[in-house]
Parts: sequence; structure tokens; C-alpha cells
Amino acid sequence: MPDTVPTIVLYGRASFAAEQSLASIARRLAAETSEPPAIRWAFADLTGPSLPDVLDALETEGTREAVVVPCMVPADPSLSVWLAGALSQWRADRDASLAVRLAAPVEASLDLAAAVTASLAGPATDVALTKPSLGKPGWSKIPEHGRQLFFCVGARCLHRSAEPLWQHLRARMKTHRALAAGPKRVMCARVSCLYPCNLGPLMTVHPDGTWYGALDRTALDRIVDEHLLGDRPVTEHVVHVTASRTESDGA
Repeated sequence: MPDTVPTIVLYGRASFAAEQSLASIARRLAAETSEPPAIRWAFADLTGPSLPDVLDALETEGTREAVVVPCMVPADPSLSVWLAGALSQWRADRDASLAVRLAAPVEASLDLAAAVTASLAGPATDVALTKPSLGKPGWSKIPEHGRQLFFCVGARCLHRSAEPLWQHLRARMKTHRALAAGPKRVMCARVSCLYPCNLGPLMTVHPDGTWYGALDRTALDRIVDEHLLGDRPVTEHVVHVTASRTESDGA
């Protein structure tokens, strides 16, 4: 029998799952409704599942309707700008029969002023009781390295499963000791947004000035083996090359 109750998709960050039990929320929602809904969850970070992955599964299962509930607190202010369009694009790309509706962020229903008042009514720790520190002594030294890699985990790249791709990249790099120390070491960092979102998932490799887009696991494996180790950029996934200052000055 086709489902008549929309599936609820709780969309949040890893901290949402850690601090509030999604299973507990699901049980409460089931107890408070006459027709308990099916509940899934998707993450904007962590290793997944991403929101498109969950919707793909619902489409395959023949689900007729899903309501996505943004659960981030505080809510990402950009969600209202891009998420509805991204979900519409997901439907168009797959010619999906699954109807998708986007609920208001849960933050809109929370009394944050009352929460602040309750926090102030509780105990507060005197920071003077904690030893002063801005980090470990070794953090004042820049380690030997040959390249820096910046991997985009902005909202739209995360929507395209950037976080599990980042985890795959790091695992792949750890299999090569040369990339962890010495002149071929690659220092990696996740960054909030690299701007050309339509080309994502994105990352850049410097000082080479190489921009990679439309990344997947196979592309990352090749980039590690051929570029980071072999010094040969994987041209099939290069979307831009930034000219060096020397080249620009000589132009």
C-alpha cells in the first residue's frame, strides 16, 4: 500500500546527533501522532548520510512525499537562500516522483531568550581557575611541507557529499607516509567555501594553484597518487589553474 504519511527527514549537524538523541525524538514524534511517521536523518557534515543520499533512498523505496526539517541550532542563515533550490534541482536531475517539502528551521520555534535566562540562572565557571593557554608550544612552528590542500566543506559542497569525500581523502593519504612528513608533506585543511559552488565538490592544491572540481572517490585516489605523489595534476578534474605571481608579473 502506498504511504500516505510523509516521511520526516531531520537535517542537522553531527553535534545535533551527539547532543540530542535522534532515536528519542523519533519515539516522541511517534507517540504524539495518531499515524506515526517514518523518520530518517541526514547530516550536513560527518560521513553521512547526506541529504541527497537519503532522498535517493526514499525515491528508490517508492516513498511519495518527504518533509525536510532543518534542525541546526543556530540555523545556517544561508539555508533559506539555497536549500530549496538545491532540493528542486535534485528532483529535476533524477526526474523524481518523490515530492519534497521544506519545513521552517526548528530554531524558529525555540524560545532562545528563555534558554539564555535558564543558562544564566545556573552555575558559571571562573576562567581564572583554568591554566592560561592558547595551545601547545609546538603549534608556534610551521612544519616542513611541500603543499597545502584546501578542501571545501561549504554548505553546497556538503550537499554533494563533501564530508565523506574528505574522510576518504584523508584515509587515502594516510597510506602514503611520504605525504605525512618531510618535503612532500601535504598540509590539509577544510574551508567553509571556495566560491564556485556549481563546480563542487571542490578542493585546491597550492603552491601549484590547481583547482579540482566534480570530485568523487576515484578522482581523489588519482589526485593523491598522480598529483600529490607523482607531481602530475589530474587534468580531467582540473577546473582552474591560478597563475603564479612570477607568471603574472612576466605577462
